[in-house]
Amino acid sequence: MATLKNSRGKFFHEHKMPQELNFWIHLFRYANRPLPVDDNVLERALEWRPDRSNCPQLTITIEQLIESVPGEWRALANNLFVGRVLKGDLNAMAWTERKAGVIEINVQYSFTLSAYAAAYDEFFHNLKSFVGDVAAKRPGLESMVHELDKRFAEPWEQLDTARSDWADRRLLVAANPVAARWAKGREMLQEDMVDAAESFVIAHELAHHLLGHTVSRRDKRKAKVAVDEAIEQLGAFHMMSQFNQSQREELQADILAYLIVAQALDGTPQFPDIYRAVAGATLALVTHAHVTDSWVELDSAATHPDFTERFNFIYRLTEMLSSHRSADNQIEHPMAFLAQLSTFAAVALNTWASRNFPERQKPAGVLHAADHLLRLMNEVYGRIPQARASTRQIEA
Repeated sequence: MATLKNSRGKFFHEHKMPQELNFWIHLFRYANRPLPVDDNVLERALEWRPDRSNCPQLTITIEQLIESVPGEWRALANNLFVGRVLKGDLNAMAWTERKAGVIEINVQYSFTLSAYAAAYDEFFHNLKSFVGDVAAKRPGLESMVHELDKRFAEPWEQLDTARSDWADRRLLVAANPVAARWAKGREMLQEDMVDAAESFVIAHELAHHLLGHTVSRRDKRKAKVAVDEAIEQLGAFHMMSQFNQSQREELQADILAYLIVAQALDGTPQFPDIYRAVAGATLALVTHAHVTDSWVELDSAATHPDFTERFNFIYRLTEMLSSHRSADNQIEHPMAFLAQLSTFAAVALNTWASRNFPERQKPAGVLHAADHLLRLMNEVYGRIPQARASTRQIEA
């Protein structure tokens, strides 16, 4: 069995990093740049010592995830080391070697997530503003649609331009082309979304360890029972049988990661935890698919399912955990949030399809996106108990 000491040692040996350094200090020293922090922050960063991870935020993340799993799984999880690594591709991985268990996330993935979080924020607020203008019957709106479509498309044009560098494994690109579009006062919400996405990615790799995917001897683990129960509730055993072994393992890890982040393994999850799970999963999967062109996978021997298959499970898990539950007057229902995220994912997929297959697919404008969102919201609120008033508002 892995020990934390062995796991930590193997990680630092593998990546040739100083064992006493905070990852961010290592990164800036590696780039030969001064840290953009004041002396007090720098002193605290230098005093911090890698124990469970090489990054303070990752330590918080993995400790939260460990608290979310059943007690009998924690012995294994507590002995894993989590680390950021200086690699340029959008990837994370789990591996086991000689009594050591490691989870790693490439820093390029973290950098890139922030750009897509900003794009989601821009997308949602443009759409919300447009729907509000339509509801208010503002004069001259029809003549403004062309300009609105241009503004609606700009973040995706910026993301498409940046894709070639992000997809180049030889490069490490910290720039965020959509950063200038961040809505003032909403920076913390966007950071929370990036944090949720990282939590899902780390939980996915933790799930590989818990499910025994990283070891050659596949002993039966209790985590697999939890995943099988979820698959049974989703009625998806036949669907899973259509994938190869590697793809099934990736979907199993997605399912368990979602349940861990949503804190759904030991009882009924709270709505905010479901928000975090669905937001994190959607942002992580959209970012990866858009940069790596993995929206649709035609190779049946591929190691990973495509975005459409993976997001289908995220959608169905959100339905399973929340669609039967009454709306809360204080906070939005998770299915309504899922409708927003689904529309964002649909626009992202449309952007890829319209640029790769222009003869078949036209770019979706703000009118198409608004119509798609409102139809989803109407369908969602028509199914949620005690939410008929919301349906009438949407129809209006």
